[in-house]
Amino acid sequence: MQKILVLAANPKDSSRLRLDEELRDIEEGLRRSRHRDQFTLAQRLAVRPRDVQRAMLEETPQIVHFSGHGDGAEGLVFEDETGQAKLVSGTALAGLFELFADSNNIPDPVHCVVLNGCYSAVQAEAIAEHVPYVVGMTRAIGDRAAIEFAVGFYDAIGAGRTVEFAFKLGCAAISMAGNSENATPILINKKPAPPPSPPPSPSPQIPQGRTELYQFLLNLPDAQFNQVLFALNPPPGNISPAQAPRGQRVPELFTWLESIGPGLEALRTSLENLLDPR
Repeated sequence: MQKILVLAANPKDSSRLRLDEELRDIEEGLRRSRHRDQFTLAQRLAVRPRDVQRAMLEETPQIVHFSGHGDGAEGLVFEDETGQAKLVSGTALAGLFELFADSNNIPDPVHCVVLNGCYSAVQAEAIAEHVPYVVGMTRAIGDRAAIEFAVGFYDAIGAGRTVEFAFKLGCAAISMAGNSENATPILINKKPAPPPSPPPSPSPQIPQGRTELYQFLLNLPDAQFNQVLFALNPPPGNISPAQAPRGQRVPELFTWLESIGPGLEALRTSLENLLDPR
């Protein structure tokens, strides 16, 4: 389950934004998405700086979305106690997100931050030192374009697509709406992706010949040999107990398999299920 935390601020002394429409459309898109059961949406409105840290502690989100104004190098615009504009620098925001992007502190840390506000690329650069994916705006972005980007982005996330794909769809959504601001958003990925997992070691080939199969069992680790015996389930008394030498137990197993037991093919099947389970 992934949680998306939406933070919105539109101070009294700033130009009016259609934040309610943006939040509604994001929520509706996630609710209609194919993977809607894998996402929850939390939101905080008219956020003050202290509200941000409290929301992060309470919600522990994996994606954080900011809707509001930005002022370039000065910072993002939040609200103070009286509802007036309060700027928070990129350095301060980066310090906060560093804590919540650290897997040593948070089991499922923040992996994506979207700053849907004008001139927020400066803050995005700072936050990207700690968070794998950060979206910012390189210049002023209109209300309509910001909403179209957000809707396209979260429609893709809700469909199970990657952050890179979601970013491209958000930009395409701006163009599809007949808007020329599709080059304003920028995706920053400074933290390298984790190295790919090494390919699994090939399972040992199960011998087909009787002599090779006999030798294979002689060299099989004790735990695996005992698992094979457990799977075949020979009646008591046919195979010596575990403390007996392997050179004694393997011939006994073959004698039982080839006389009254299920045969060598059953042995090969047991070995394949043990060494190459699928």
